[in-house]
Amino acid sequence: MKVLFIGGTGNLSLDCSLRALAKGMEVWHLNRGNHPGRVPATVVSLNADVRDEVSVAKVLAGQAFDAVVDFISYLPSQVEASLRLFRHVTPQYVFISSASAYRKPPVSHVITESTPLDNPYWQYSRDKIACERLLSGEAEKGGMAVTIVRPSHTYGVGWVPTGFTSSDFTVARRMLDGREVIVQGDGQALWTLTHARDFAVGLVGLLGNRAAYGEVVQITGDEALTWDAIHEALGAALGVAPRIVHIPSSFIALVDPEMGAHFLGDKCWSALFDCSKLKRLVPEFRTTVSFHEGIRESVDFYRADPSRERVNGVVDAGIDRILAAWAKALRAATAP
Repeated sequence: MKVLFIGGTGNLSLDCSLRALAKGMEVWHLNRGNHPGRVPATVVSLNADVRDEVSVAKVLAGQAFDAVVDFISYLPSQVEASLRLFRHVTPQYVFISSASAYRKPPVSHVITESTPLDNPYWQYSRDKIACERLLSGEAEKGGMAVTIVRPSHTYGVGWVPTGFTSSDFTVARRMLDGREVIVQGDGQALWTLTHARDFAVGLVGLLGNRAAYGEVVQITGDEALTWDAIHEALGAALGVAPRIVHIPSSFIALVDPEMGAHFLGDKCWSALFDCSKLKRLVPEFRTTVSFHEGIRESVDFYRADPSRERVNGVVDAGIDRILAAWAKALRAATAP
């Protein structure tokens, strides 16, 4: 098989590239070439900005692929451009959507592909829903086959999954420095985390799989932990006891509306997934990397090189601001 990954060097797509290579596929990347050191030598790179249709059309000239996987389209306009570019170069277009698109508040504690899509809190999720609806229309027109993939919270080496941020060392640094960290709600909502290496097994198993044509498939692991347990596992990997402060998501939204949308639209609800459809399509898929193993691997990666321990100053300051507002509210509520 000859497959094209739009992106190819990110949290999900790099591990998917490695898995596809291990399965004997011919892997191509379409990106701007900003991370050449991360790309295996056997990958063929097409360098272009995917938002520049003219440039992409030039590098695609004369090419054909058995599957194209779009990791980086978030808006309907971007999907429309992808359809124009790839409709005639592949029989299968795989769109990476998001499990955050499922109805909030949830209709059930167990989510399947038939769970309704509706998220009144988070624009990101509404945009993904709009993209999916656009692609459903493409299938009805008899165009190329579309496979929609819905991952939940997926992480890989170099990612530290927490409620506030995952792609940097911000919350981990707060723990190491003995500063308070926020866990939304009472910390007991169940959350599903999936390692990118496990996700890659599911995704690559769908490529060229005719049974997946025209299907929506969620790809998540089987392990669910409370948010308290997630932060405690991070603390254990760092060798510290985290100073957790529980704050309602609705209060976070009052202080920081952008972060509040992130919680109310996704992470304040329990999220358990029934992946029986995926396991029928890709029998080899299963959870092989527990969170306790995965987070130790990520922490070891960061601690091996202090220059990797990036702190997002905006998020860090936002956490401090929410903590200060919460402390003030508690003082006011308990004042005589």
